Amino acid sequence: MSNYVIGVDGGGTKTTVALADESGEILSIERGGPSNIRNVGLEVAVENIFNAIKKVKKEESVSRYCIALASVEEEQEDKKEEVVKMLKEKGLEEEIFIESDQLPAFKAGTDENDGVVIIAGTGAVCRGWRSYKDYKTNGWGYLAGEGSAFYAGIETYRAVQKSFDGRGEKTKMEEILKEEWGVESAIDFNKKVYPNFMEALPQLSVVLDKAEQQGDYVARNILEKTSDELFLSAKTVIEKLDFREVKFPVVFSGGMFKSDLLKESLSSKILMFAPKAEVIILKEDPVKGAVKMAMKFDL
Repeated sequence: MSNYVIGVDGGGTKTTVALADESGEILSIERGGPSNIRNVGLEVAVENIFNAIKKVKKEESVSRYCIALASVEEEQEDKKEEVVKMLKEKGLEEEIFIESDQLPAFKAGTDENDGVVIIAGTGAVCRGWRSYKDYKTNGWGYLAGEGSAFYAGIETYRAVQKSFDGRGEKTKMEEILKEEWGVESAIDFNKKVYPNFMEALPQLSVVLDKAEQQGDYVARNILEKTSDELFLSAKTVIEKLDFREVKFPVVFSGGMFKSDLLKESLSSKILMFAPKAEVIILKEDPVKGAVKMAMKFDL
């Protein structure tokens, strides 16, 4: 049997797939389209997962897969077996394990069993584990994913439209959008956003961060508000699992943490609330956690 394994991290914007050897060293990484079943549906999600796996697998013989998917432990729990069945029908004959994206993201940052992960990518979620108990907050999708890129994108959209039409403070985000998106007015902005808002809104979080780095007060306020929402999620998990007075890791994962302000603001709030927490900013791709779990399943 081959000692190669494949880890998959499937999210709302992209699917990342990694091929690793028996030591866990990642040999290659490929990316494909989104695979959050909640957002794109089962068939599209499975097709994107399979196509990304094909790119990284090539002719290698793989013993097992760990596929970590956003929303799969919420209302998509009943889809796990169906995902496995559909992938096997496409020719993946090896062992396939379906996991939530939360535990692999945590494991990508630490080898501890107890702790908390905060994911802030296209969506946002917080989950913790302690002594065989776990608790989750947030992670309810576009309509209630406070702290996510989608959430920050909506806030950015609103602030920019207020800047354009005079209802709110002028913001450098308006200037950045003119330069990078070719947007000259509120109407232009709508034409860019509404036809494909599920992709456009998360992309606005990049504009938001650029403006904050240029000293934009409006952008800074949005990122602070985003930090407050993520802290509320983390605070709830920390309290529910009684972590406040003990040492435990808190792993930050996701594209929103490219913002230095967000990282620093959220870290400060968590450490004020739980002084013994160890904040870990995930530097490796979260797919590393899926690889680690794929190896664990063979133990």
